[in-house]
Amino acid sequence: MMLTENEKKVLRLLSVSFNKDFSINDIARGVFVTPNGAYKILKKFEKEGVLKAKKIANVKAYKLNFENEITSRLLELALIPSELEERVKSRLKDVQQLKSITKACIFFGSYITSKRNPRDLDVLFIVSKSKFSFYKKILEEVRDISPVKIHDIVQTTDDLLQNLKKNDVIVTEALRNGLVLWGFEIVVQVIKNASR
Repeated sequence: MMLTENEKKVLRLLSVSFNKDFSINDIARGVFVTPNGAYKILKKFEKEGVLKAKKIANVKAYKLNFENEITSRLLELALIPSELEERVKSRLKDVQQLKSITKACIFFGSYITSKRNPRDLDVLFIVSKSKFSFYKKILEEVRDISPVKIHDIVQTTDDLLQNLKKNDVIVTEALRNGLVLWGFEIVVQVIKNASR
């Protein structure tokens, strides 16, 4: 199943905002679509069982339905970047050697936006505690070859879960708008666990 960019944005918004009740208008504002556009997306996902809707007064509020197996798969698809800019591809090559020792990698912040000359790259890595010292060693090698400064945020899956539950601004921003480069299944599992 293919997802439109707006469908991806809706799923990503709802994935990190499980503590809130979102109406159609809230979602439309959150992903910069018309209320009618949001309505069509929400109706489609509700029909497929991906979303649960509940009535609050005379407004419907929407949440992801992880009881449906399809929800996790669609969220993984929503996290896969459509296309990477050349500068992002270059930085991905820089961090590629960390792939075997980290569970997930997410680029976020100004480097992935249209900012002309970003000086640094924000990266969230999910790393198990047992591999942390090895991760730090390899990261220093990566920093030596990278032409931009790398700001890493290191999380275990438990750290990420707790920070997501606390609605940590950096973590939610990375998950909502960042480029997940590997570890899609791990990220979705953490989101699923946090939403329980």
